[in-house]
Amino acid sequence: MGILYISGCFWFLLSVFSYADAYNILILTPVTSPSHSIVFKPLVEGLAERGHFVTYWNGLQPSRSSFSNSTDNLRLLKSPNLVKINRQHNVSFRDHDSPFTMLFRLVPTLMNYCRVIYEDPVFHQLMNSKERYDLIIVDGFANDCTLYLAEVLDVPFVYLSCLAPPPWLLYEIGSPLALEQFPNPIGHRDRMNLWQRLFNSVTGVGIIYFHRWIILPFTERVAAQTLGINNLTSIVDIKNRYLSLLLVNSHFSFNYHLPTASAVVEVGGIHMTGKRDAIKLSKDLASFLDNSGDAGFIIVSFGSMLRGDELPKDIRRIFMSTFARLQQRVVWKWENESRFDEEGELIPNNIKTISWLPQRELLRHPKVRLLISHGGLLSQFETIYDGIPSICLPVWGDHPINAQKSEDDGYAIRINWNDLTEEKLYNAIQLLLTNPRYSQRVKKVSALMHDQINNPLDRAIYWVEYVIRHQGAPHLRNASRDLSFPQRALLDVILILATAISFAAFLIVRVGCFCYSKCGRKDVLIGTNKKVN
Repeated sequence: MGILYISGCFWFLLSVFSYADAYNILILTPVTSPSHSIVFKPLVEGLAERGHFVTYWNGLQPSRSSFSNSTDNLRLLKSPNLVKINRQHNVSFRDHDSPFTMLFRLVPTLMNYCRVIYEDPVFHQLMNSKERYDLIIVDGFANDCTLYLAEVLDVPFVYLSCLAPPPWLLYEIGSPLALEQFPNPIGHRDRMNLWQRLFNSVTGVGIIYFHRWIILPFTERVAAQTLGINNLTSIVDIKNRYLSLLLVNSHFSFNYHLPTASAVVEVGGIHMTGKRDAIKLSKDLASFLDNSGDAGFIIVSFGSMLRGDELPKDIRRIFMSTFARLQQRVVWKWENESRFDEEGELIPNNIKTISWLPQRELLRHPKVRLLISHGGLLSQFETIYDGIPSICLPVWGDHPINAQKSEDDGYAIRINWNDLTEEKLYNAIQLLLTNPRYSQRVKKVSALMHDQINNPLDRAIYWVEYVIRHQGAPHLRNASRDLSFPQRALLDVILILATAISFAAFLIVRVGCFCYSKCGRKDVLIGTNKKVN
């Protein structure tokens, strides 16, 4: 018998005698990143601490010691082959110039991910498992190939999107796209002119059908080839039957406003509300920060997927020369210090490079002054939460709209990589340091983020349990999910009305012409008769 079957029997017996009201939940994030794992971790811990039995398949293979929950109701599934691909997502700083190139590069990348998943022993153990699950929770990005498990296990599933909801997830859950005000990841801002709305609409709808007509069919083809199963159910049909809820890592205090369906729940900032052991700074780092004086220090980090040591040489020199002019000290996430030795560069005395940066702890330090980052959603949430202004240099994905929203709201400055110069970076830093408007504004937005009736983690757990209690919560299902995009956008209604109006206008013109011709002929006859008389 398989390991999952034996452990499943143990869990069943344990649930009968110890956890009468506990649910059995399967959480799937085989394709992930450190930042996505950070979002999922508090939900995994929170559900386990509520007494539920949680099986967690994470592609980065987190250790059990990284979770505060140490009870037997948390089970971690490990896949060494997935760890390799999740550490090499092949994104770099140069991708900021080519968002559409990245979009088409996504197809072969996702196909490779799915092939590795379908060949993994954990996937086959779950496919053949006799264990009964009450719900599946899936990462909303790049994990559609796992949805065959929902059909095999015959269980509803919930998406947790670690980003603001992309167009295809909104479409699948039946929520309004609001393309006139809600920018997609390659769009602009919420206040758009005609041409920007046109671009946002075309790209938004294009992304939906790119996902439905290209990504999903390729995924199904890989599944059929790898699993050797003919006549597989389409992933669209699986979603239509089993998708119950969409949890999104967004909040109206920071993200662009979006009218949503009942099955969409905002849990923005969930990673900041779970239990978290404070990380003690090393003596060397603590001393560097504590001795920064009244000037304080600046944090430089471009997230978990972008390595600081992969910055192009010319960009690196701009940063170095700018930081050398500052009174502030700089803590820079830099994974490989030997890169400096290779280039023969000297690191200014006020800069400290560190391979792993405890960003949450640094943002809470009393002497932190600002953050320079890529505009990632988690970084922006953290700076707002702790009331720290930032400079954003967006690279790809949702970075541009996060950076734009932060700048529009008055607590950050956006700089595009192609416009980056030493003077521009230096002036932006000085503006944030000397103009109190930025720090005042970020504190106001921080107050909005903190002012919630309940915290995002409790909200997420409540809705997960709600879906289970109500057997998939079919009453949350939006009727528009059964309609095509032209029907949802009322294009068919508009076409009928336009046709009717055009036909009516045509009739009016024809009748008018007919009447005019008759009246005109009559006038001519009358005039002729008068002349004869």
